[in-house]
Order: sequence, then structure tokens, then C-alpha cells
Amino acid sequence: MTLLQGGGWCNDVKSCLERKFTALGSSTRMDDQHVFTGILRNKAQENPDFFNWNRVFVRYCDGASFAGEGEHKKARLQFRGQRIYRAAMEDLMSKGMRHADQALLSGCSAGSVAVILHCDAFSNLFPRTTRVKCLSDAGLVMDTIDVSGGHNMRSRVHGVVSLQGVQKILPHSCTSRHDPIFCFFPQNLINYVRTPLFILNAAYDSIQILIEN
Repeated sequence: MTLLQGGGWCNDVKSCLERKFTALGSSTRMDDQHVFTGILRNKAQENPDFFNWNRVFVRYCDGASFAGEGEHKKARLQFRGQRIYRAAMEDLMSKGMRHADQALLSGCSAGSVAVILHCDAFSNLFPRTTRVKCLSDAGLVMDTIDVSGGHNMRSRVHGVVSLQGVQKILPHSCTSRHDPIFCFFPQNLINYVRTPLFILNAAYDSIQILIEN
């Protein structure tokens, strides 16, 4: 099991510069160790389905759901989410993940959106004999009208996609017919995922409610 860490997005130069000096923007700020909880726990009574799996936690630092690819030279910002993800997968495959009988790509929040973005590519890493599935936990970000009658979430997503070059990873089958902003929203993106995908989301998403108020 590979779990992609969450941690929100940065959608403009200011917010990305602020992240640059935190654990969500630089490996130099990350803790040396991370305590495994939930489906990463190694206790059978707490995690009966996955306690004895090989479990990997992939740190998050690009601010665009492991999808950024570009730079802002004036602000000295480099967006390397796609490269970080690919490097992590290449390293894991070289360490033996390629021999897995079953593989699960999971993630929470921003990492959950990354799961949807990378699900099919993750599946393509393995031979057809490997059972591959994806789990998106708390990442069903919705393009809805907020309480003011506007589209605050859409505005944020527009900033993420345009600033960090996310359109390069979005399915061409979607972007050839729709705006990249449309294709980044999970409610639309899931229609282009072929690999078995499980979605777990609260009926009332506190983060979305906070952003849209």
C-alpha cells in the first residue's frame, strides 16, 4: 500500500511562498519520523485488512496534489509534483513493489486528489496479473456555488492549475473537450479513470464548507 500525504494546495505566488518554508513545501522542514495511523497501522485489531501489508507513506510538498510541473522564475518557485511522484514510484518499484500480488494507491485530502490523477498510471506500472486498486479518501472537492453565489473553489482550482502547470497531467480525453479547470475537479475526473477506484468522503466536508464561506 502506498499512501500519498495530503495538505491542501497553494493557488498563488503568496500562498506558495508561505508553504516554501514549511513541511508542506520543503523536505528540510519535515519530521525525521512519521507515526503510522489508520490503514497504515501494523495492529491487526485496529487495521485488520492491511496490518501485514508493506506500507509506504509518501510525503507531500508541491502544493498541487503531486501534479505540478513548472516554475515561477521571478518568485524563485519550482513546481515539481509530477517529478516527485514519478521518482517515488520508480524507487519503490526498484525496491520490490513490482513483485506485488496486490497494490493499493491511497491518499487523503490533497493526496486523495492525487490518487485520482495518478490512478491509471499507477496501475500501468504493474503486470496484468497484479490486482491494482485506488482509494480516494476525503478528496471529492466539488465545483459548487458558494453561499455568496460565487465559485470560490473554482477560483482556487484555477489558480492551482494555471500557476503550477497541472494541465500537463490531466487526461487528454477530457482537456480536448473541456477546460483544464473542469478536468481537475474529481467529480469530473473520475469519469476518465479506468482502474477500480474507491471513494470515501464525508457527507459534510468541513474544509470545503470553510473555503466556500
